Amino acid sequence: MKKIKNIFIISFILLSLDFLSSHFFFKKMEFWKYDKLVNHFWRIPSEIYHHDIMPNIDVLEPWGFKMKKRLITNSLGFRDFSNKKVQKISKKKRILLIGDSAIEGAGYDYKFTIGGLLQNKFSETHEILNSAVGSYSPSIYYKKINHFINLGYKFDKAIIFLDPSDIIDELFIEWDDDENIKINKDNVKKETFSDFLVNNFLIFRTMLRISDGTENLKNFLKLRYKASKKYKKSFFKTTNEDIFFYRMTHVDRSAWTFDKEIFKNFEDGLRKSEKYLDKLINLLRNNDIEIDFVLYPHPSQIVYEDIHHKPYWEKWAKQNDINLISLYKDFDGKNKREITLETFIFGDLHWNKKGTELVFNSLIKQINF
Repeated sequence: MKKIKNIFIISFILLSLDFLSSHFFFKKMEFWKYDKLVNHFWRIPSEIYHHDIMPNIDVLEPWGFKMKKRLITNSLGFRDFSNKKVQKISKKKRILLIGDSAIEGAGYDYKFTIGGLLQNKFSETHEILNSAVGSYSPSIYYKKINHFINLGYKFDKAIIFLDPSDIIDELFIEWDDDENIKINKDNVKKETFSDFLVNNFLIFRTMLRISDGTENLKNFLKLRYKASKKYKKSFFKTTNEDIFFYRMTHVDRSAWTFDKEIFKNFEDGLRKSEKYLDKLINLLRNNDIEIDFVLYPHPSQIVYEDIHHKPYWEKWAKQNDINLISLYKDFDGKNKREITLETFIFGDLHWNKKGTELVFNSLIKQINF
């Protein structure tokens, strides 16, 4: 019994020392920072359209693997160059961008995104408003734009960017009995006892980083194995480029467009997406808003034939007399791996700076601004 008591006392003393040293010393050091534990308080739930970004913020947001972006929003919570007040009616021609993380601008400051490039290009004659937020889908597009129209905001043109991942995201939207989107409870962050430990004790923070590192290594080795099989290489001769190129082209969020087995799990997402895009199109037309509909490929669609996504929406756009802008041809070429690695963030599904420039240059040629 005495031995147990001594262990308890020693543990208490060590934890107390850890707590005090963490607060007065370690938290001030660079190594304490851990992007995974950053409180993204600016990413908030929405009772109307699932989730959003806070209005009038200016923060440095960690993203992906060692990337950070300066995230600034205007009075509507739309990503922008400044915390400007957006008027309900603009003296300039107002262009509304509708999309998900690709259009919000994953990983980069706003000047390197589609919205930022368009805003700089047409600043004298147009106002570009970017309503895009990561993990949006057609039902959220409809609910969000309907909300701002009901508030009295006027738009002249809407450019809808449909991402292949939108079809999967649509399957995770839940509705209540009154046809309202349920709040994204995952975004309502409440501190748990585990959070308290890793935020206040070096030992628990270190244990978490070791655990995460082990999990990352396990996933990396799994990817290496799959890539070695795919490219018929020795496990040990499979390069990092092979591994991350495989990841870019075989993640379910876009592989469903060419893989019939994966497609079976997400087929219903197409029907649900069409339902809410129909509602969005009717809403825009009833408010005399011009419409452009943009399709663009992920790495999967560059490398493999898109048999489910592109044909489906091309047919839909034709049936609904919608101006379709396809960016697939802009990423076409003989060396598909080279094109993919040059235009996308390494290991990811989002455009890098060169890919964004490519999309921007194609848009200003194909869209009547």
